[in-house]
Amino acid sequence: MKVPDFLTKDVLVKIIENGYNFVDFTINNVKVESGVPDGENYCSRVYRVFVDVIDSEKNVERIQLFIKEQLTKDTSEELLENMELFVKEIDMLENILPMLSKIAGGVQFAPKFFHSISEPKVKLIASQDLTEINYHMANRHNSLDYDHCCIALAKLGQMHAASMILAKENPSLMDKYNYGIFHGTVGKKSYIESILGPNFLVLCDSAEKWEGFEEISAKLNKMKDNFWAIVYESDLDKNDGYRVLTHGDFWINNFLFKYDEVTGKPIDTIFVDLTYSHYTSPANDVQYFLNTSPKNEIRESRREDLIRVYYASFERTLSDLNHRVIPTFDDLLVEMRKKEMFGFMSAIFILPLVLMERQSPLGYGIDGLVEPETSKDMINIMITGKSYTETIKLILKRADKLKLFDFE
Repeated sequence: MKVPDFLTKDVLVKIIENGYNFVDFTINNVKVESGVPDGENYCSRVYRVFVDVIDSEKNVERIQLFIKEQLTKDTSEELLENMELFVKEIDMLENILPMLSKIAGGVQFAPKFFHSISEPKVKLIASQDLTEINYHMANRHNSLDYDHCCIALAKLGQMHAASMILAKENPSLMDKYNYGIFHGTVGKKSYIESILGPNFLVLCDSAEKWEGFEEISAKLNKMKDNFWAIVYESDLDKNDGYRVLTHGDFWINNFLFKYDEVTGKPIDTIFVDLTYSHYTSPANDVQYFLNTSPKNEIRESRREDLIRVYYASFERTLSDLNHRVIPTFDDLLVEMRKKEMFGFMSAIFILPLVLMERQSPLGYGIDGLVEPETSKDMINIMITGKSYTETIKLILKRADKLKLFDFE
C-alpha cells in the first residue's frame, strides 16, 4: 500500500518522539497497511504503519503505529466537523482516559496516545497498535459469546466507575461531552440521519412481509411521522438518574481482546474509537452493547446475567475507590428501562452495520453511504440480510412486550 502523502518523515519522527523512548534516531523502511478491511470503518480511514527506527549505535528496531485519519469528503466532512468528533476523541485519548486509568489503578482502557494533527486538509491521530501487544478484534459476523461479553462489560464497568470519580473531582471536564451518537434535532439532520436515514423505512417495509408480525408492523408504521423526534429524544440526558462518561459507540468492532495462550479464552479488552463519548446514563452503553454485539442466544437468555456482570465490576470499582454513594443495581435497572428506546435505535442503525453480510458492488463505507444510489443499495443489503432479519425479529418482539411502540 502506498504511504499516504500526509505521513511525511517529519510527521513520523514527531509521532515516534512522542510515543517512544528513542533518542537521536533516524527512520527507514516505512511500510503501510490498511488497519481494517474495506467497509469496516464509517468515520475514518485507519492505517497500520511499520517503521524501522535506527538509533545512534546503528541498532534497528521495527515498531508498529496505528494511524486514524478523519475522512474529509463533502457531506461526511461537514457533519463530522459540526459534531466536533475529532476534537473529542483527541481529548479522550490524550487527557481523559489517562486520568481514568490512574484513578482505576493503572487499568488500560484505550491505546496509548502518541500524536495528533488537526489541519484543514489533514486530521489524524497516531496511537499504539494494539495488535503489537496481542490484542485482536473479534469477528463481527459471529457476534460475541458469553465470555467475550463478560470481559467487555466488566471493563466498561471499571471505566464508568472511574469516570464518576473524575466527574466529582473535576466536573468541568465533562462539559464538552454533552451529546451522543444520535444527537440532532428535527429539521437539522444528525450524522446518523444523513447516512442511515432510510433504515427505519426499509425495516417497516420488510416487517410488513413477515408472518406473525402484523401488529408490530402496524405499530412501526404509526411511528413513521414522528420517528426522528423519537430518535433524538432517546439520546437526551435530561432524565438521567446518574451519569458516567460513556464510550458512546460500544459495539463489537470497538474493542480488541487479549486471549489466554493455553485456553484461548478472552482475558482482557481495550477500547478504541471513543469518538462519541457522552456524559450521560450508563445504560446508554449497556443498551447499545446488548442490542449490537452478543450472539442472539446470549442476548435472549442471559441478558440480566450480563447486566449483573457489568454492575458487579462498576460497584466493586467504586467501593475500592471509597466512593460514598454508590448507585444500586435497582438504580441501574431503572436507567436501563428508561433507555430501552435508545437500545432499540442502536438495533435500527448500528446492528445492520454489524451484521452486514456483503458489501455493495456500487461502493462501501462512508463514501458509499453519502452517495444516494450506493447508499440505497447498501441499506437494502443491510436491512434485508438473513442475519439481521433473524436478530431484529427477536429484538422487535421483546420491545413490543415492553410496550415500547405503544404511544398515546
